[in-house]
Amino acid sequence: MVVFDFDGVIADSLGICARACTHAARRQGCTRPLAENPFADLEQVSFEGLAAKLGLNTRAFAADACGYLEHCREIAPLFPGMAETLRQVALNSPLCILSASPRSTIEPFLRFHGCYEHVSAILSRDIPGGKAGKLKALQREAPEPVICMVGDGVSDIAAAKQAGIPPVGVAWGWQAPDVLREAGADFIADTPVHIAGIVAAL
Repeated sequence: MVVFDFDGVIADSLGICARACTHAARRQGCTRPLAENPFADLEQVSFEGLAAKLGLNTRAFAADACGYLEHCREIAPLFPGMAETLRQVALNSPLCILSASPRSTIEPFLRFHGCYEHVSAILSRDIPGGKAGKLKALQREAPEPVICMVGDGVSDIAAAKQAGIPPVGVAWGWQAPDVLREAGADFIADTPVHIAGIVAAL
């Protein structure tokens, strides 16, 4: 099984998620502008991680950001080449999405872009627990071994390492490739097509 993060790896959703964060911050009375990429230097790449950095209530911030996403009719673009990569990977191994986003955002995106049929499982924020715990459970319970975790944040890399799964970073995501290498990524995919080659070599 190959595990993919969603935002910043499959979905080019930074703009939408940044607007969700601005909405959530304003709901808590924080009016200072957020960075264009508010996730770039977070250790925990999530709404909760950003709220903690801003000194805001993490639970309320995440609820407001997710509420924004659930009511947003805009569907993020798919990164170029990702649809074919998901199809190729799914031909040889079950594909799982592990994300801090709600399923109500992930599933419509996959259906809109014609990728839903390639995904065997979605582990979203609706399922309690952190990414490391979910990866460990997946490693125990999945019918096939987890080959790798593909992510764009240092928290993805850390979760994979904690679960004993090879972490693969991507060069187009929310955090820079050098940051992912420093965090311990075993590989950096330069393009979505490169992911299939890395997976095949593992």
